[in-house]
Amino acid sequence: MRTYVRNACPFLMLSLFHLCSGAQVQEPFLELGLQEVLQLEITSVSKKPQTISQAAAAVFVITGDDIRRAGAQNIPDALRLAPGINVAQISSNAWAISARGSNGRFANKLLVMIDGRSVYSPLFSGVFWDTQDTVLADIDRIEVIRGPGASLWGANAVNGVINIITKSAAATQGSLIDVSVGTTTQGNVSMRYGGEWQGVGHWRIYGKTFENKALDLANGLGKGMDSWRQQRVGWRADLNPSGQDAVTVQGELHQGSYGESALLNSLSPPGNVLQGTTQSDSGGHLLARWQRDLPSNNSLTVQSYFEHTRRDWPAHPYYRLDTWDVDAQYRHREIKSHDIVLGASFRQNSDEVRTSTTGLPSGIEQYQTFSADHLRTRMWSMLAQDDISLIADKLILTVGSKFEKYEEESLKPLPNVRLMWMPDDNQTFWTSASKAIRTPSRIDRNGTTRSLLPSEFTLNGSSLPRPGFMDVSGKTTSEELWAYEVGWKHRLAQGLTLDTSVYYNDYKKLRSGSFSTNNMQCLPAYGIISSPAYAECFVPALASLNQYLLLQATLLNEYTGHSQGIEAWLDWQASREHRLQASASRYSMKVNTTAANAYSLESTGSSPKWTGSLRWSYTPSKRSETDVIVRYVGALNDVLFGQSIPSYTTADMRWAWHSSPEVQWSVTGRNLLMSRHLEFTSELSDTARSLIGPSVIFGVRVQY
Repeated sequence: MRTYVRNACPFLMLSLFHLCSGAQVQEPFLELGLQEVLQLEITSVSKKPQTISQAAAAVFVITGDDIRRAGAQNIPDALRLAPGINVAQISSNAWAISARGSNGRFANKLLVMIDGRSVYSPLFSGVFWDTQDTVLADIDRIEVIRGPGASLWGANAVNGVINIITKSAAATQGSLIDVSVGTTTQGNVSMRYGGEWQGVGHWRIYGKTFENKALDLANGLGKGMDSWRQQRVGWRADLNPSGQDAVTVQGELHQGSYGESALLNSLSPPGNVLQGTTQSDSGGHLLARWQRDLPSNNSLTVQSYFEHTRRDWPAHPYYRLDTWDVDAQYRHREIKSHDIVLGASFRQNSDEVRTSTTGLPSGIEQYQTFSADHLRTRMWSMLAQDDISLIADKLILTVGSKFEKYEEESLKPLPNVRLMWMPDDNQTFWTSASKAIRTPSRIDRNGTTRSLLPSEFTLNGSSLPRPGFMDVSGKTTSEELWAYEVGWKHRLAQGLTLDTSVYYNDYKKLRSGSFSTNNMQCLPAYGIISSPAYAECFVPALASLNQYLLLQATLLNEYTGHSQGIEAWLDWQASREHRLQASASRYSMKVNTTAANAYSLESTGSSPKWTGSLRWSYTPSKRSETDVIVRYVGALNDVLFGQSIPSYTTADMRWAWHSSPEVQWSVTGRNLLMSRHLEFTSELSDTARSLIGPSVIFGVRVQY
């Protein structure tokens, strides 16, 4: 894979430097202009085009212009713009991202797609954010849905759905070069060239490479070892073989290396060792989509993709995954007052997993081990949804469900009911009730996770007499959610929009661990302890050998829980020059169980209770623009998962100037209101805590 990427790069770069002198493309002057935010078109809520005001869901759109004006360097940077989305940086290349709680490096209740291709990893049912990237200038919009989307998108669309939609090849004609350097990046270079096949369609090729610097570590540990390098090349073609058909074909190759200031499990005191490790990652995908317009305004869409990924993660698994997915959707609108969507899909995952000891010293304990080296899983699904117009253009009822079947589980119905009332052109009231599931990951099925217990850990109300590790293994079933939402979207005045939503989530079968004081071991001399006083571990003859306790827990689904919250955002286009956006979110969660010696694997303190943001965009002319974003993030407090981080307020600022219609210069300042601070700690305590500090990035974009 590395050879393929390395060989492709020179040809791509040479072609990108061939600038198309005939085309004159410039950045738009306040791209959104006075367009009403509620009239932005989306497709992720109902799998069909509709405006935000017509969507019975808590949805927010990050436009390509928003991404550019925020000075985003990667996708997590861009997602900070969405209200209600928790984005916390762990290191130079690691993030915790979630919606409506349950945040973590391995957050597992958020479905993320790029052009309809799911990018979550079956290894832990989450997203490797260090791998997901693209040329940011090619992103048309990011549709962010807070709340379940399982009735259309399936499992793991539990607390939210993020769909990153790139521009068509026709919208990226000509050449683009985007370069940035700064205090946290050695360089970030994106290149793209687009052309046309006369009478057939359009195409583009692109490449991106960057290298980010390591961050400083907390507690005076000096410079970290978390530098980040990545390269990718790709292409897209949009073809129109007939007036009824549209075909999209796209592909990409990528490779990267991700340094980590790893805290490795060690049987030498104090139980972990700080060591620099390097993850390597490579992969690629090929996607094809065909859409046909049928008589009576009906349509048929078929999409299929194949993806190969490989990740070597020292002390974690070496993981190789091949995914094949095919999806078909039919939209039927011949029946009066009905808009019906029918669909079917199939997905197969084939993987290989083994321990990785690359670059590790002796005496290191693996974080994860697996009972099966190879696993193949299949999923079949069908969906049906109907938008029923009860009162034309006023009252719409949506009913539907997806039905998913996994090889090791029974058929899973995922129903959804939504009601939307539009009393006038300026208001939309909506409410919904929907079910979602989070399916077991590879680790949940046949893995064992070992982690060092925090010093604050207690057992039956008492501290452990020695440091302890915990092994968690077993086999779980799907977690379940019933979500209830109410929302109001209101056009208060010309250019002034308010969007509010309230939700209540009822969780069942949440993952938990259950352990017994009669099933402990001593480390490194593996002997079963029969006494809950732990004395057998530490008799004088064994004291020099047995430094640790090992608690063994079994994975179960013993917990229930509920969360609730309120979200609001305001968009005010005060004039052609000034735009203000403000958002605020309140969240809380509780979990419960009646099982003895059980603990929850669902963190209730890893997401802040309060978050808020204020954004000001100023565009005095076509040649200059200024953006300021202030963000408030509440405190995190979850002892079991190592979260003890105070609240903070920070600000980003960007100023840009067009020296010509084709060239834009920019300078971006990040985290300007405070000195270096913590944002998140990995829940496995597998990496040292990094400090996020002020930074400056200089950029230039040339577009012909």
